[in-house]
Amino acid sequence: MADKDARSASGARMHGAREATTAAMLDAAEELFAARGFTAVSVRDIAKQAGVSHALVHRYLGHKDDIYRKVLRRNADILTGSAAGTDDLMEASARMFREGLAHRQYLRLFTHSALHGLPFGATMGHFPAVDLLIELAERSEGESPPCGDVDPRMAVAAVTALYLGWVALEPWLVPGAGLQDVDEATLLTQLERIIRYVLAGTIPGASGMDEVDE
Repeated sequence: MADKDARSASGARMHGAREATTAAMLDAAEELFAARGFTAVSVRDIAKQAGVSHALVHRYLGHKDDIYRKVLRRNADILTGSAAGTDDLMEASARMFREGLAHRQYLRLFTHSALHGLPFGATMGHFPAVDLLIELAERSEGESPPCGDVDPRMAVAAVTALYLGWVALEPWLVPGAGLQDVDEATLLTQLERIIRYVLAGTIPGASGMDEVDE
């Protein structure tokens, strides 16, 4: 019995050590992909950043494509999870907006990789947060859009581009627009308001403009 307990404890320690090492490698990969884009990062770079051998990264995570998808998958529920419990487009987008700001590195991973030429199909092939917003937008769509016949998918794509663009270019946009005198909290509040205006103005059934100005 004692031997069995000892083996069980040893196995648990080994499993825990492997999980910790895997997490460290994925952290390193996410940081590098976000900073450089997919094409400029090698498995050796990831190994060096994580402080492990090149062979160990391959053994635990596979090839670079596999690693990239694992990084995306482990973060896929961050934004959608923040919108749990609401079917309201405005509320869901606001929650995702705020949660995403706490994970700028993950969001920059998307933008940098796209700008470095990684095809959409080389990722998971879908972005759960965008899928959810489109679903909610389509539910909200009515027969008489207030600002013309805008496809709800286009509206969501536009606010996603605005949001990701801000996250990626914030260090340039703030000085470029002369906004250094505005504190970050105010900037982000105003950005959220702009996103709400776009959604309210293009998606019938979304919360009205009065909520935008709360």
